[in-house]
Amino acid sequence: MGKRRKKIYKILGKKYHFSVYNDTDYEQVWKARLSGWLVLSIIIPVIFIVFFLFFLFIAYTPIRNLIPGYPNSTIRQKIISNAEKLDSLENAIASWEGYFNSIQSFVSGEIDSIGNENINLDSIINTTFTEYPLMPEDSVFRAEIEQEDMSRLSTKNKNIISENVYLYPPLKGEIISSFDANKKQFGINIKVTTSPVVTATFDGMIIFAGWTPTDNYVIQIQHINNLISIYKGNSTTFKSAGERVNAGEAIATAGTANAAKDNYLHFELWQNGIPIDPTIYIQF
Repeated sequence: MGKRRKKIYKILGKKYHFSVYNDTDYEQVWKARLSGWLVLSIIIPVIFIVFFLFFLFIAYTPIRNLIPGYPNSTIRQKIISNAEKLDSLENAIASWEGYFNSIQSFVSGEIDSIGNENINLDSIINTTFTEYPLMPEDSVFRAEIEQEDMSRLSTKNKNIISENVYLYPPLKGEIISSFDANKKQFGINIKVTTSPVVTATFDGMIIFAGWTPTDNYVIQIQHINNLISIYKGNSTTFKSAGERVNAGEAIATAGTANAAKDNYLHFELWQNGIPIDPTIYIQF
């Protein structure tokens, strides 16, 4: 090993003569006398520069798309976009789980109020998700679930609300649109006649109170026995999420400010995920 190293050092220590001649008259045009160490010190940086330029050429030109297994810019953008959507969806699901766990604890009496220090109820309720094209298997699955829901809605349960519970009418007026679960009309429309003040149908806690693009101001109240009342089509609201209300307490003003439109309140009752016909339990 020592002899080989000495031989390499000896080769690099020698002087080398470089000459350039004219190919017609063989006249010497250029000459240089360089040592092996100097030649090596020139060749190594040149090799690094060539490799660096080659890397830049591959990395920042369209030719990189020709490399097998290297994703093009469109695929990389989709990967980044999908990762951001997945993170957003995971955060929304975590917020929903915390929120509904609080609702369940409140309904069961384990806690006296819904803690929302770390949960913005309005932002959770108003969370929207991008619609994606459904696969054929997803469409079949959704159709089966909808059919099961409709069969469940058609099942009449006369004892769904306790007999000793009195529900106040949210608004006195003429019912201009009736409840029909088969047509996916899960509530009634009450025409605003005299007083437009909307009142809570029963004691409970506001779980949502805010403006929506389709239903103006909307209020949702969580009551006992997993009962939820929903009031849509209000011009103003007097309450905010997290407040407790009593039965018959004013919570909003029904109707819109546009006099050309028919002012009405859309009212819904839900229990355990099942819509209920309000006219069975409330005298309007």
